[in-house]
Amino acid sequence: MPKKAFFRLDDTKREEIVNNAMQLFIDYPYEDINMEMVFTAISVHPGTYYRYFEHKDELYCFLVQNVMQKRADFFNNHTQDFLLQVFLTGLFDEDMGMGNEPLSELEIKFLETVLSIPEGNLFYIYMNALKGETAALIKDMLRRMRLDGYLRPDIDDELVSFMFETMQFNLVLFFREHGIKDIEMQNKISKYFADFFGHGLVDDDKYARIVSDFEKAKK
Repeated sequence: MPKKAFFRLDDTKREEIVNNAMQLFIDYPYEDINMEMVFTAISVHPGTYYRYFEHKDELYCFLVQNVMQKRADFFNNHTQDFLLQVFLTGLFDEDMGMGNEPLSELEIKFLETVLSIPEGNLFYIYMNALKGETAALIKDMLRRMRLDGYLRPDIDDELVSFMFETMQFNLVLFFREHGIKDIEMQNKISKYFADFFGHGLVDDDKYARIVSDFEKAKK
């Protein structure tokens, strides 16, 4: 996390640093970015930078966490009924049931850089920015699905929420190992995995009904 001095900056200056830093990571491979490039991109003196962040990894980690928090706020500002619908239909819909994307074009492009950063940095990001971010939300959805009779009776909430939360991290590792760089193909594989995962959560008869009702609603 950034140091207190960063949060004492006014909103305009913080936003300027965040946006310029995201653009830097979009424009250049992570491993090619040195600290001099960081100082120049966000227009701060080296001494000032280290009053805000310890190193490049911490800056990047904060940017990821900041964007993911924006998505989390999008979900948290909706009703439980909406969240349940998102959780269920998101297993079958290409846009994960989110409707309007809450992120800006810059933020979306920045998140795509996570697919290409070195594996050690990816693990650092997961451990320091993403771990635990969605577990509580997933557990709430599982409890709601159980109350409404959708969930299979043998589902362990702790295990499933952990598996769902780490899904994207493991998919990135899969894409890397198999050299899958095409975004459309990555989305198709993610969709396949989500469908497979969802089928394991929901009773078979209810799964078929949900898919059928969702397809009718789309038409």
